[in-house]
Amino acid sequence: MRKLRLFVLVVVLLLAGGLGVAFRAGWVRSPWSTRYAELGAQLRDRGTVAVAGRAPWGIAAGDATLMPAARVTGLGAALDGTRDEAVADAMLARHLDGLLVRTDEPLGGPQSSVRALSSLRASPRLTAVYLDDVAALYETRDVVTLDVDDARRLISVVRLILSGAVAPPERIFPEGLRRTRPVEVALMLRDGHDPILWRSTRGGSIGRAFLDVCFAVLDRWTSRQQERYGRLRDGLRTLSVTLAIFYDKGVLGARSPEFLRRAADPRVWAVGYERLASWEYALPPTPWAPAADPTAALRALTRERNVPPPGHMRPELTLYRFRALQIFETTPAGAVQVFDPK
Repeated sequence: MRKLRLFVLVVVLLLAGGLGVAFRAGWVRSPWSTRYAELGAQLRDRGTVAVAGRAPWGIAAGDATLMPAARVTGLGAALDGTRDEAVADAMLARHLDGLLVRTDEPLGGPQSSVRALSSLRASPRLTAVYLDDVAALYETRDVVTLDVDDARRLISVVRLILSGAVAPPERIFPEGLRRTRPVEVALMLRDGHDPILWRSTRGGSIGRAFLDVCFAVLDRWTSRQQERYGRLRDGLRTLSVTLAIFYDKGVLGARSPEFLRRAADPRVWAVGYERLASWEYALPPTPWAPAADPTAALRALTRERNVPPPGHMRPELTLYRFRALQIFETTPAGAVQVFDPK
């Protein structure tokens, strides 16, 4: 009898161990593991990813190695501190491929970096490439900056191109605008505070995307605008220009109104979606008004673009939040202001 019990125990332990390995490798799925499918896809091809809090049970991380953040030299202390820059520096020093932070419970002290990350607040040196109501995956990011003098020059170039001047060569832009990196730039024309026309383009540098978006607006000026404002070069006398550089873009995994309001505070973030290679977005917040409530913005976008019900809840839509570094003319051809919501 004792041998039989021992045999049964060994079999149970082997089965449990085998199932554990299978779950971790993603060979079998539990009934609850489908909710981690998107997060697992984000982890699958990474190297070492630090984890703040507990790793979600049953997540299939593929080849990624999940390591408690407390065991990464310098990272645990940085997360407990108040400087997000120290967290990014520790990640870079240890060559981490990401930082996974639990979002279903507050982590760390009230002023700590890990509390801010678990609360899905904006970070100066980190970007949440994926976030839902269980966890968020962060990476380090390049800081996008623009001084006021360069901002004024860019707005001047916008006005020249929209008035019919030849576009300048990219080599005249400052190095930061010529640096190779994927980026999206939007250009908006406003009547007072009201946007009347906007376009965005993606490019391999800010300078390239900037030039492309100027010509996109030229092409978009239609008879409807011309009836009210005349030719574009004439309309610019009464219209102000806004230039926006989109950054800190991350996939929104959960879609409940409560989560969207928590993850995409309209004082800081705007939202958008991709569907069948089409990208639609709500305008980002301005110094005089927040963006639209994220759920209301997504409902409006999908309704305007004739997305069938249930609109932004459809699984083929990928939802995003993003921030925008914006350059405003306070009046037509007037003073220029740089605005970067935090």
